[in-house]
Amino acid sequence: MKSRHHRAPEPPPARREAPERPALRPGQRRLRLDLAFLGTGYRGWQTQARGTTVQGLVDEALRKIAPRGSRVLGCSRTDSGVHARRFTAHVDTALDRPLPAILKGLNANLPPDVRVYRAGWARSDFHARYSSTGKSYRYHLYEAPVLPPALAPYVWQWHGELDEAAMAAAAQLFIGEHDFAAFTTADGREKNTTRTVTECRWERRGPLLVLHVAGPSFLHRMVRCMGGMLVSVGTGRLSETHLRHALSGSLSGPQIPALPAQGLTLWRVDFPKNQEPAELFGAYPEGPEFPV
Repeated sequence: MKSRHHRAPEPPPARREAPERPALRPGQRRLRLDLAFLGTGYRGWQTQARGTTVQGLVDEALRKIAPRGSRVLGCSRTDSGVHARRFTAHVDTALDRPLPAILKGLNANLPPDVRVYRAGWARSDFHARYSSTGKSYRYHLYEAPVLPPALAPYVWQWHGELDEAAMAAAAQLFIGEHDFAAFTTADGREKNTTRTVTECRWERRGPLLVLHVAGPSFLHRMVRCMGGMLVSVGTGRLSETHLRHALSGSLSGPQIPALPAQGLTLWRVDFPKNQEPAELFGAYPEGPEFPV
């Protein structure tokens, strides 16, 4: 009789750790930039082989006012077409100019749909991505027969009925730590897919139905897939059972659609108080920063 061999359970995936951060070169300082952009005409933040990206534009603007230094690094790569109400980046540079001149020079060399609000000399251990303690996103659905043209770049117009009570209940299932392998792309599954969501709720504002999502970090396309799952629950195409199954990390259920990019905005990025630049120039707008 053949003996049965039981496979030992696989250990859980390791927690994501930040890679080593290269030290500043002699004569360099770490420049922090707090900016915003309308993502409609760009292929996201991160530089790619084809298409214009926000990272590429900021790098180009820096080259026009500073000696060539490191590439500017952002807090998130954002998908093509996604907007950022508040976004943080940093770059190591030997630039020796007053902060007001840096801010003015950057904005003079950037298109109007990319604006730097603040510039500051950060601590040497500051990192726009790995020093972040959390990110907040909003997705805007517009439910009305006619979409005002001024809102078209920022929302996804929805035609049809949605069960808002079912969507609100399903949104609460995302709170906590889960395996989000079903809510990302194949590239995203190459890393640890466990993430923690601290906020997931819907807000009704007239014809706008706004999804609020927050957490320490997110996978590629994760928020858009979360929204796609919730809308599918609202239409009755998928159920809470499907959602619970997907949150177990299973890829065997129905494919989860990602909502269109234009409705998604990176709303805010949080950093510890001790990571605020000692020298800072500029300010966030006192009035509205976003049209919806």
